[in-house]
Amino acid sequence: MDFLRLVLPGLSLCLLASCASVSVKDERLATKQPAQKPAQIYVADFRTDKGSFKADGKDGKDLEAFQQRTVTILSTRLVKELEAHVAPARRATDVGKLPRKGWLVTGTFERVNPGSRWLRVGIGLGAGGTKMETRVAVYDLASGRKPFLTFATTGGSNAMPGMIISSSPLSVALNIIRQANRGVPDDCARTSRMVAGVLNEYLVDRQWLPDSRRFSAKRLGQYQLLHEHFMP
Repeated sequence: MDFLRLVLPGLSLCLLASCASVSVKDERLATKQPAQKPAQIYVADFRTDKGSFKADGKDGKDLEAFQQRTVTILSTRLVKELEAHVAPARRATDVGKLPRKGWLVTGTFERVNPGSRWLRVGIGLGAGGTKMETRVAVYDLASGRKPFLTFATTGGSNAMPGMIISSSPLSVALNIIRQANRGVPDDCARTSRMVAGVLNEYLVDRQWLPDSRRFSAKRLGQYQLLHEHFMP
């Protein structure tokens, strides 16, 4: 009990400060905009060489493998989300050979931190949480070399409570499963949803998609419920 009295105030602060979602920030539109919606969107693998990848116990080839898995997961999820909410999409294996039509979505990983699975399981409420930050650029392949839309994504996961403050054995079991499975793949899924959300809004605002299909992105600072563990 003394231990709980000591740690619970700090854990409450973690809950208030922890991030259980991914948000969009720093959106910028170029002066020159596309003339029509894309018939095809190409997704280029995000670059890893300019960002900070933290993966305890991984270096050399292990770190490279972790980076490549992260790249592949994000590209795969992003294609899926764009297909569902924006336009036909495919992964671009060779950007230099793309046709002069359609849009290209690319970017860089600015920061990736998988956090600590054991802290997520044991404590939660931000302890051991993950972090993923990216910068995204969208090009109209018909109009030139400069992106017409740029923005950043930031966020992570692990606002759920861990074992030490769970109310029942069932809650403990459920939280172990949820928190253990949270990590970089979950952040890739959230990030891809936000990227698709920005592009969906772009098309809806120009009446290239009906408003009934609006799929909004969450902007940094907007309130969002913490209990997002039902998100696939």
